[in-house]
Amino acid sequence: MGNKDFHRSVLASSLALALMAPQAFAQSAPAGSNPPSAPQASSSTTPSGQPDKDKAVQMKAVTVTGSMIPRVEIEGPAPVVTITGAQIKQQGFTTLWEFLDSLPQMGQTQDPASWGSTSVNARSVNLRNLGPGFSLLMIDGHRVVDYPQPMNSQSNFQNYNNLPTGMIDRVEILASGASSIYGSDAVAGVVNVILKKNYQGDHLQVTGGGATRGGRTYGDVNFFGGRSGDNWHVVYNLEKSNRTALWGMDRPYQDSVADAGYGAWGPAARMFGYQYDAAGSIALSAMNGNGHYLTPPAGTCGKFSNSQLSQSHTVSTNGTQITGVTNNGYYCSQPALFQNWVLTPGSRSNNGYVAGEYDFSNGLQLYGSAALYDTVGISNTQLWGEGTGAFYDKTTGQVISQAVRQFTAQELGTSGNTHDREQNWNITGGLRGTVFDGKFNWDLSLNTQKYIVREDYTAFNQTAANNFFLGKQLGTTTVSGYSAINNGGSATLPVYAMNWQQWWNPITPQQYSQFSVNGENTASSWLDQVQLRVNGDLFRIPWADDSVGWAAVLEFAHNGFLLSPDPRGNDSATFVNPFYANNTGGGTRQRGSFGTEFRVPVLSSLTWTISGRLDKYRDASSADVARTWGTGIEWRPYAGLLLRGTYGTNFKAPDMQAVYQTGSTIPVGIYEDYLSCINAIKAGNTNSTWCNGSAQRPQSQYYTQYTDGSRLLLPQTGHSWTYGFVWQIPGVRGLSVSADYWHMGVDNTIEYLGYDTILSDEAGCLTGVQPVGSTGLAPYIRYPQGSQYCKMVEAMVQRNADGTIASVHSGPINVASTYVSGIDASLDFKRHTDDYGDFRASINYTDNLSYKNRTVASDPLLNTRYDRVASKVTWIGDWTRGNWNVAISGQRVGTLRSPGYGGCEVLDNGTFPNTGDADCVVYKGHVPVWITWNTAIGWQFSPDIKATFTVSNIFNKVASIPYYAGGFEFVTTGQTADEYNGREIFLSFDYKLD
Repeated sequence: MGNKDFHRSVLASSLALALMAPQAFAQSAPAGSNPPSAPQASSSTTPSGQPDKDKAVQMKAVTVTGSMIPRVEIEGPAPVVTITGAQIKQQGFTTLWEFLDSLPQMGQTQDPASWGSTSVNARSVNLRNLGPGFSLLMIDGHRVVDYPQPMNSQSNFQNYNNLPTGMIDRVEILASGASSIYGSDAVAGVVNVILKKNYQGDHLQVTGGGATRGGRTYGDVNFFGGRSGDNWHVVYNLEKSNRTALWGMDRPYQDSVADAGYGAWGPAARMFGYQYDAAGSIALSAMNGNGHYLTPPAGTCGKFSNSQLSQSHTVSTNGTQITGVTNNGYYCSQPALFQNWVLTPGSRSNNGYVAGEYDFSNGLQLYGSAALYDTVGISNTQLWGEGTGAFYDKTTGQVISQAVRQFTAQELGTSGNTHDREQNWNITGGLRGTVFDGKFNWDLSLNTQKYIVREDYTAFNQTAANNFFLGKQLGTTTVSGYSAINNGGSATLPVYAMNWQQWWNPITPQQYSQFSVNGENTASSWLDQVQLRVNGDLFRIPWADDSVGWAAVLEFAHNGFLLSPDPRGNDSATFVNPFYANNTGGGTRQRGSFGTEFRVPVLSSLTWTISGRLDKYRDASSADVARTWGTGIEWRPYAGLLLRGTYGTNFKAPDMQAVYQTGSTIPVGIYEDYLSCINAIKAGNTNSTWCNGSAQRPQSQYYTQYTDGSRLLLPQTGHSWTYGFVWQIPGVRGLSVSADYWHMGVDNTIEYLGYDTILSDEAGCLTGVQPVGSTGLAPYIRYPQGSQYCKMVEAMVQRNADGTIASVHSGPINVASTYVSGIDASLDFKRHTDDYGDFRASINYTDNLSYKNRTVASDPLLNTRYDRVASKVTWIGDWTRGNWNVAISGQRVGTLRSPGYGGCEVLDNGTFPNTGDADCVVYKGHVPVWITWNTAIGWQFSPDIKATFTVSNIFNKVASIPYYAGGFEFVTTGQTADEYNGREIFLSFDYKLD
């Protein structure tokens, strides 16, 4: 091998170490082993067994994510982050997703604690902040089937949460567009998980630990091994793990609505204490026709868990002046509303994996693998309750405007948790060999995958519950003059004879069983694919002393999904599920693809890569054909320096959920009605519950959100480019740095306007103002009144005669554009000493320079980078000597704008001035940076036994509650997924059985 290739391999090793372990507790491989993330090297050795530094190292060509052509160099035109499964587990990460979330290249995605989440047991990734659906997950180079249930009831994504770390050999992350190699979804990048393939003997690893603040107890038993003969090899892996959920009660500093930041406390809360009813935290209540609470019988509140007697007040204002106070009476509040809400779901997993290879005498190799992931996820949000709406009570002879009752776990006789029981299997078989005297390699594989989710939950029969407390309806009556009924106007109400004895006292589980229902939603997705890959050298270029590399791929795939909610949900009067959602739909898609790639050595120091791909779709959308291409350049002006760059076009086929949804409906009970809030502020009511977006509303105020698919959707198209360098610093052995600029853009993006956006824009378009808290108004400047957009959102909202919301309609449209850019940089230093061991230090940094998004073409394209984390840094220091290994690492996540940023600061009396008022001080607060430190200590007791002690988040940091945080979740969730966890400690034992 020439001197050029040896220097390339040195640079490759430097780059791999520089990028491989953001926040990693790196552990040196045992003596004599090769890290699986690097090309395997066979080298000449001296008689002492050490490599002969005077002899060239013969490197083996491997295929690295981002290219189909095997090469000696790990580094290519675009940077690839590589880390081993052992390093992931040594950090305390129990799933692939937990590790990926720590990378600087990742943004945040949906939080599993979100109320009404339709995918609480699954987690997606958000490469470059482009969104969950714009990155591609592969296992051993094969696309992974979509998670069956939609995210936010809208879009497809792949689940990174069910892959156990014990099966992972290594993970390769390409954080730039790669559709010309991999097709749809690879817009922001690719995560390629390589499972274990080579091992000899049997190994047992046992790990236990948890959070020192409570919750998240973890246990894992992982058995893996391998056997081989003259022409065969097999590996196997069984892993059983359990992670308990983290509940609101485990973090009591934010289990109550009163934990809101003081800036969100309104005038009444500041004068009389927190007003639980204004935040929807009612355990038991009844209001008369004028909106005054009926005082519960003495001792009533104390009979219920998580209940106390509270007094309600409302405060009237004129501008920022308090003009009046109203005593609304007493009710039973529910202080710790969020104690049973899940912060991070629990899981129980049983997973198995087997893979093998058989070599025929004619040079052919037969291979195959099978994996089964069996997981049960545990989650919950608020237990359901009874809301009566307005009626005339024949028992007491009075008008009741509303009665609310929150059921407790004691009454249910169970915690009411939801269990997502998942099975996902992945089977691959293939044959590989060579043709034309070994000049070309070929690989033919077949893969089948299926993912099934059975979601078991506690539902309820609304009619039976009404009958239990209200009895049968006894007719109707017309009333007028009640301020809480149709604003004092005439209204026709149902007549009931309320059973107040049952209403004011706890019920037994036996009584509850009269209207309880056990429900099950089922969802499934599947993917069958066949792939033929060919690669080899075409011809040699004499002046470059290298060959032109070529690769091609031919693929055919068939995939689909089916959502099967409990059929009883079609009758909302007798069956209501805890998600208040009914997602329906299903469909199939066929795809044929052909791609090719060339790697051309233009000069001995200059390499050019070009690739192209065509994807043909058959489904109900308008996708049809997508064509993409990409190119890259590598220039090595001298040994130790690489200059590189890429450009490519990308695409994402329309989400199958967006195409095939069939009128999915979700009753929404937690929302802010901006229009009603504005009207209340104009009327002088500064304590209106319509201004509280975190309030759990009575069922009489629920509205229905309708979401339908569209058969007119087109592919989302984009582009990306990168340029940068890798430099091994001259004169400083073992020191290398790299930096890369990246830019990505996506046009024609499929956009679902969220119901909160629709309601906010509807109010602004109709009134020309927007609410500031519950007391102030500011100009609405997002869209001109009367514009096409305003007409669209106004038509999406249907209201009842009394002004309350009846329904909100939304669907997918090809309209939005997103453009992101930033810089990745890394520094790596490593040094071997004979007396003091091996040292390594690494720093990895990402700066998200811009995030620009617009919903329609007429929107301004503004840089909103500080609405997300702008920068992230990870670091590690590692020392290994003899049987000891010690690592210390950490991360710094940049600041975010706090809730309320850009609005007027609250005054001492709890009111907000309007923008432009003399007493308006614009709030410019930011969430503090997030910094955590971690450590791991490993000790090799004997050649067969090793112990590792790991501490994540040494200083037990948890996120603080911002001053203007007004609702669950109070802490900022856009920085990290570890905002609640605090310190976690793990002890792991490894036993080499033979």
